[in-house]
Amino acid sequence: MIQKLASGLANLPPVKNHIIKSSTDPKLLARTLLITSVSKDVFAYALRVKNTLNNKEIPEDKKNFTAKMDAATCVATAVTQIGAGFVVSSEKFQNFFADKLFKSLKNSPKELKHAKAAFNAISTLVLASVGAKRILTPLIATKIASFHSGESKKG
Repeated sequence: MIQKLASGLANLPPVKNHIIKSSTDPKLLARTLLITSVSKDVFAYALRVKNTLNNKEIPEDKKNFTAKMDAATCVATAVTQIGAGFVVSSEKFQNFFADKLFKSLKNSPKELKHAKAAFNAISTLVLASVGAKRILTPLIATKIASFHSGESKKG
């Protein structure tokens, strides 16, 4: 059933057109991969919030803060990853680094194009996932959750 659903979605004209365009547009491919990764994270955090709120083993006084922390982390993760990913996948950013990294390919336009495309996808996902998700998100989410739970007013 899932395979049939996925196949049906993949064969819809807008999806097919997006896939074809992504194969020739490195920035679109990088951003598509980024949005897919972020969507997975948002779905996982939504399940985590639901599970937290329904978990009978978490004391009521801690359940609300934990759920808010998970929700804040979800929002912060999505925003920081998308923001960082769009910056990293921009032509200006990519050209700056790719020109320095792939100097040896300047006389091979086809190879340079492929190297830049691969670098765009990899650098976008790595920097958005590592930099934004693992460094910025915890800092931002803690402030958001503390603010919404009233913790910031106690200190």
